[in-house]
Amino acid sequence: MGVVLVTGGSGAGKSSVAWALAARGFRSVDGDADGRLARWVDADGAVVARQAAQTFGWMADHRWVWDAQRLDELITAAGGDTLFLCGHASNVIALFDRFTQVILLDIDVPTMRERLARLDRENDFGRIGDTGELLREWLPGMQAQLRAAGARVVDATAPLGVVVDAVLGMAGVGL
Repeated sequence: MGVVLVTGGSGAGKSSVAWALAARGFRSVDGDADGRLARWVDADGAVVARQAAQTFGWMADHRWVWDAQRLDELITAAGGDTLFLCGHASNVIALFDRFTQVILLDIDVPTMRERLARLDRENDFGRIGDTGELLREWLPGMQAQLRAAGARVVDATAPLGVVVDAVLGMAGVGL
């Protein structure tokens, strides 16, 4: 069936969608949770550990990227089954050719801020250092870039079940 990328900004619900899809019996991968896929790299492309208190300066010199070889391994392992890859990386548009569909979980800045502030989130990105301000500035442009590249849009401010139903509908697989 193909590989469906479910992407969006921090707090858009990518991990929650991955978990909900898996709970419904669909093959899904949370891109942030696969340490062989997602990683921080420096300006030269060398893998680095995340700095504890990320500042604007550190973020200007580092990127969260996906490893293309690992992505291909995940796709191959899915065989002919539909695979939902839920996540985002700075090099995601360069990898678009691997996906049969790209779905953008669209949120606004106030929704992003509210979700990132939740202390029950497993991921602290958006709450530490300068990351919250960086994300506030980055979100509108990133979403516009994904739309311009052909991503289909789901309103991710809706309840999770509604979002997952919309993703499945766009992917053309049964609810």
